[in-house]
Amino acid sequence: MSAGLGRILHSRGAYRTAATTLRSTRTSTGRVFPTSPTATTAARVGVPQGAPAQTQVRLISGTTTDAKSAAAAASSAVSTSTSTPSLRELFDSPPVSSSRSRLASSTSPEGLFLYQNLKTPATFLDSVNAAIARGHLLVERIAHAPEQQDGGQEMRKVIKLFDRLSDVLCKVIDAAEVVRCLHPDPAWRQAAETVYEELFSWMNTLNTDPRLYEVLHTVLNTPAIESGLSEAERQVALVFLRDFEKSGIHLSDAKRAQFVDLSDKVVSLGRDFMQNCSTPGPGPAHILVSPPSRLQGLSPSYIQRITKTNKQGEKVAVVPTSGWESQMVLKHVEDEGVRRAMYVASMAEDKAKVAVLDDLLKTRYDLAQLVGLPSYGHMFLGDKMVKNPENVSAFLHTLGKSQEAAVESELQLLQKAKRVATRDKDARLEAWDRDFYVRLVSSRTNTMPHGDSISAYFSVGTTMDGLSKLFSHLYGIKFVPGTVLPGETWHDEVQKLDVVDEREGLIGTIYCDFYGRQGKQLNAAHYTVRCSRRVDDDDEEHDIAEGMTLREGIELAKADPGVKMTGKEGRYQLPLAVLSCGFSRPPGGKPALLSWVEVETLFHEMGHAMHSMIGRADYHNVSGTRCPIDFVEIPSILMEHFLADPAVLGLFATHYQTGAPLPAGLLMAHRANRSTFQAIELHSQRSMAMLDQLLYSPVVGSHAFNSTAALEDLQRTTGIVPPVPGTAWQTGFGHLYGYGAGYYSYLFGRTVTSQIWETVFRSAPTSRSAGERLREHVLKWGGGKDPWECLGGLLEDDRLMKGDQESMKVVGDWGTKTPL
Repeated sequence: MSAGLGRILHSRGAYRTAATTLRSTRTSTGRVFPTSPTATTAARVGVPQGAPAQTQVRLISGTTTDAKSAAAAASSAVSTSTSTPSLRELFDSPPVSSSRSRLASSTSPEGLFLYQNLKTPATFLDSVNAAIARGHLLVERIAHAPEQQDGGQEMRKVIKLFDRLSDVLCKVIDAAEVVRCLHPDPAWRQAAETVYEELFSWMNTLNTDPRLYEVLHTVLNTPAIESGLSEAERQVALVFLRDFEKSGIHLSDAKRAQFVDLSDKVVSLGRDFMQNCSTPGPGPAHILVSPPSRLQGLSPSYIQRITKTNKQGEKVAVVPTSGWESQMVLKHVEDEGVRRAMYVASMAEDKAKVAVLDDLLKTRYDLAQLVGLPSYGHMFLGDKMVKNPENVSAFLHTLGKSQEAAVESELQLLQKAKRVATRDKDARLEAWDRDFYVRLVSSRTNTMPHGDSISAYFSVGTTMDGLSKLFSHLYGIKFVPGTVLPGETWHDEVQKLDVVDEREGLIGTIYCDFYGRQGKQLNAAHYTVRCSRRVDDDDEEHDIAEGMTLREGIELAKADPGVKMTGKEGRYQLPLAVLSCGFSRPPGGKPALLSWVEVETLFHEMGHAMHSMIGRADYHNVSGTRCPIDFVEIPSILMEHFLADPAVLGLFATHYQTGAPLPAGLLMAHRANRSTFQAIELHSQRSMAMLDQLLYSPVVGSHAFNSTAALEDLQRTTGIVPPVPGTAWQTGFGHLYGYGAGYYSYLFGRTVTSQIWETVFRSAPTSRSAGERLREHVLKWGGGKDPWECLGGLLEDDRLMKGDQESMKVVGDWGTKTPL
């Protein structure tokens, strides 16, 4: 997770990218610093002494690479060694090398990500103390900056000090986010949980520290300083300032303490909610189907495999109600009674899970109330492009009105199909019918050509090679297989890519963890482990104030040494990202072949990763994907448009065995199949966005509030099928935590990217000039420029520049005219 003081917790969650000033690309709370025990700075680090300072301190790399490792990484990226495998070889026939360790251990020469303190779970825990120790020094330096008699020089450094503080803490907490989600070793995952919770708690106390706020406020209100700020500095400062104010900095001491307690409770409840999302509910683990012939539509071999003989000697099929089996039944089984039983069992209401979700929603509501806002939605959306829940509701309403006719038309097709199949002229569509009849009507409407499926043209290696070729065309950037040192990755299947710019050389690193395994979170996600920022002007030597003595043995996290960037002054730490997917690894060393949805997922997540690589700023808090949630989705959703374009597919989509290009007829048939029932799919996304807004609205404050009842009411008024009593699918809607009040951003992003595609890329999707236009106006800025200005510049539309109601109306109108 990364946070910058101002948007400290940004989670996706991604995007699966918490948006805080110290914030992460995966979770989002809108906070300045994510926080631990509220021990004083003097107790944890040192106290001013009258005698001359004699510091006894050991500098550790914290979560940074040392100079030797940085140099090794840079040299590996530009290596032209003939032994370097191609991207297809790397991902389709991964090498077995003695230089790759299964996971970091006490004997490993390197730590995870080449971080020297990530060699063992124990050293990972040590990194928390080192980060907090450095953090305390920076906090005290900021707090005492106004006292310095240096003509305002120290005050001029305050924004940089805030950014450094954010970077120090986020490097640890972001690494913890990856480890706890992806590492196969329970000891590592437990250490990561401890690291995450301790740092998050301490960062919460920073969000409510009035000394820090007062100094920052003074900087922004001192004309001699403010007038000399760059655009990026001003944006960084405003992000921190807003998050301080969002965190109730003006409250009394007692209420600020209450804010910290509530924030810690949100994290705990959020963790419980996310665990609940992936655990079975109270319904039966299996449904019993007798006779097994009622499962017609499934593979006969599968039916035979799950068929048992009961005590009465009858044949009974025992069908699991979780995972892919339930989806398979709902999509393929002809017997409506079986589908109904599966839906009710798999979606059964778990009152304990509902209680956790409702407690999470009410706790966030209490946070908003504490700072004087009517709902958490108002609290979360205040610094987003949409500004407030009212604008979100207007956007979703406009989108819905524009799709009404299409939804009704598609719904009639499904309704007619059910009445024909059941020979019941009064039959109505139910929740357990949708997937079945969508598949049935689509298969009858769109006939796929004989021969290999479309997956044969999208091996993982082929797709990664295609992404590299696309980025080379658009930006002059390519992927080069990197050298993996022992202990550097958490699993043998993790591959390392150096990201190389034709003008600037190595610009970052991406670790690819593409295959599912036990203990790994299977949701596709992009994690930013380290952001770009300038490091040579850190002024680290002045963190220890004159007259301060540090306790013996204190360890301090130190800055990354950075590398020299072509065309830029100074040295920069390079961004480091992780892409995780849950693809299936076939046996026998065969290449993994991806479905179209999986290829879309990979393109989408790579859009986030490239934003992290290209958005290299002087400041951690505005680099890469550290921008509002409704803006951060735009580069990733745009990638889905590229995937759908024949010219882009022509760059790489070839048969994994023969090398033959993707047949035009197969592509056309597939696209026709995908476009069927697009309006109903859009309606489903809109419904989820509406539920998300409802559950973070003022209605949560009612004593009678219950999320299941709220969902049923919404389904009755806006749903295409009636609610099913006794079910509660909202307890599995994980985005309610990581994207709380922000799920609209996907539809918002689809609307904006459709306009970008039509305006900038439609006529020349692989054009370097179009790619550079996107890079210059959007990608390179990260969060260092107002997103509405970025969008207005890209589309050359002055109406967008102000980001006001007129700007929102323009975007809403796009949704009614441009295909999404």
